[in-house]
Amino acid sequence: MNTTRKKMAGYLNGILLVLGVILCSYHLSAAMLGTITVMRQRVFHVGLVLLITLFTTLRKRLDNPKWNPGKLLILWEMVSDLVLFFFAVIGTIYLYIVDESIYLHVFRPTRLDVLVGAGMVFSVLEITRRLIGAIMPSIGLCAILYAKFGDLLPVAAANKGYSLRRIFSYLFLSQDGIYGTPTGVSAQVVIMFVIFGAFLTYSGAGKAFIDLSYSLFGRFRGGPAKVSVIASALFGMINGSAIANVASTGSLTIPLMKKVGYSPEDAGGICAVASTGGQIMPPIMGAAAFIMAETIGVNYRVIALSAAIPALLYFFQVFFVVDMLAVKDGLKGLSADALPDGKKILRTEGFLLLPIILLIVLLCIIQWSSSTSALWAIGCALVVSWFTPDHKMKIKEICHAFAEAAGEICSVALACSTAGIAIGMLSLTGLGLKMSSLLVALSGDNLLVLMVLTMVAGIILGMGLPTSGVYIILSVLAAPALVKLHVAPLSAHMFVFYFGVIAAITPPVALASYAGAGIAGADTNKTGWRAVKIGLAGFLLPYMFIFRPSILAQGSPFEIIQTALIAALAIAALSAAMYGMPSSRKLPRVIMGISAFILLSPGIVSDIAGLVLLAVGYFLARKMPDGLMRKSAV
Repeated sequence: MNTTRKKMAGYLNGILLVLGVILCSYHLSAAMLGTITVMRQRVFHVGLVLLITLFTTLRKRLDNPKWNPGKLLILWEMVSDLVLFFFAVIGTIYLYIVDESIYLHVFRPTRLDVLVGAGMVFSVLEITRRLIGAIMPSIGLCAILYAKFGDLLPVAAANKGYSLRRIFSYLFLSQDGIYGTPTGVSAQVVIMFVIFGAFLTYSGAGKAFIDLSYSLFGRFRGGPAKVSVIASALFGMINGSAIANVASTGSLTIPLMKKVGYSPEDAGGICAVASTGGQIMPPIMGAAAFIMAETIGVNYRVIALSAAIPALLYFFQVFFVVDMLAVKDGLKGLSADALPDGKKILRTEGFLLLPIILLIVLLCIIQWSSSTSALWAIGCALVVSWFTPDHKMKIKEICHAFAEAAGEICSVALACSTAGIAIGMLSLTGLGLKMSSLLVALSGDNLLVLMVLTMVAGIILGMGLPTSGVYIILSVLAAPALVKLHVAPLSAHMFVFYFGVIAAITPPVALASYAGAGIAGADTNKTGWRAVKIGLAGFLLPYMFIFRPSILAQGSPFEIIQTALIAALAIAALSAAMYGMPSSRKLPRVIMGISAFILLSPGIVSDIAGLVLLAVGYFLARKMPDGLMRKSAV
């Protein structure tokens, strides 16, 4: 049985390699030639992703030694897999063929359109469930049921009720359903950056980033933790996945953090928080950032530039906390002998940074489109790899990079296509507008209450959805409500985006924290709550997006610099208050904590008051060291 399983797993690995090469080659060709229609590109993207995911889940079952089904269960698995395979293949081929006359089918769908469409909808929902869990497909299914039986609901939430013919044809044939804007972003932009990240990894750039981080910060107190922060920020520039970031950087940094004295929970939490920040680190952010650019209707360059200051502040706070923990526990860095030579790395591997530099130049200075910039950066990554002694990318390495990229895009693409089902039904029934109005009414037209409600919704959704799924849902339901209360669209969408990101470290379901805890051998729940404390900036910065939009590089240079400095002081004050540094006495900690929240509020008066309170709190902390309370203060 084991031999048979190994043979089948080997065949599946071969199939996945071929499918990955086909998927990536197709999208690279589409970016280079520009002759493939938008709809065909999306259809091919979803179809191949469905097949890749189907074979991937089958391989996981074979790799699981505990999976020992009986004959009936094996028969059921085979039949269900074949049905899903059939629906995915037929739906993709059919829609690819009728692309040129699709508008005739949209307005007058045939019975075949409806049947094939129903099969594709079922295939997307079920395969998504197998990969990322039941929450996202459940949202899509509830949206379909709402459209079908909406006439039975109370007037406030009712719709006229739509036939299954109308529902399935709308989801299958229009660009408001499975193949809507989120899928378009995944197929045209996100896949290009995922390929770029895979090429950078295979070219050795990822390892070079980590080695460079070690050489720069490894010798300082708490060195491995600081390396984790910097390495995660750098690695996040080429990979927007928090869990992949934890796995890549954490496998090296977490054992070293424990070795120099960090607790397992702190080590796992630090890595999880730093890795989660990779999704907000320009120039390559998480997939949701590209979807945001398309949703708002701005160039991705605007999103990346707006995210730069918050990302730096986020990592500043994590770095600050790491340093405080090192001071508090008397931790030291690594010896110089154990560290790589930074000058040698720059001299021998510095050219590996050229693809990132080229991408930034093309995106931000020349201002080419995201997909074109990524295409040239991919080519640059391939070329620079030929100058490395150990990471030359030949045909074999290129194929494996394609297969890895194809595997990484599946969760994003399926989240986008399943979210497209929900968004399509919201568009068809008009529920999106009703929900926005309901949220505004529920908040009593109070912006702060609405922000808190949105934050809670984002964290709850993030328990079972990837960041892109959380953002897509909230961008339709919550962001318009914020805009109704006179919030700028960029601020509103960045607000919901950040809480989709930060959900990765928020218990009770915190996937990045769980990944860090697994490597550290720590308690998962304790690691999650430790990560929340370490990554507090991720919960506070979004409020500044709305109250002080200059933090998103909106406004004059003076306003932007002032806001960045004030935010840095506020974050440092709150972190110092939480960790009891430089004193654990209650009075200075309370004063510094209050000063932080005052500084986060807009206005010159609040800035002055907050700075004065911060100075007072810091002065008292220095004058009231632990266990040495002065008599004058008694």
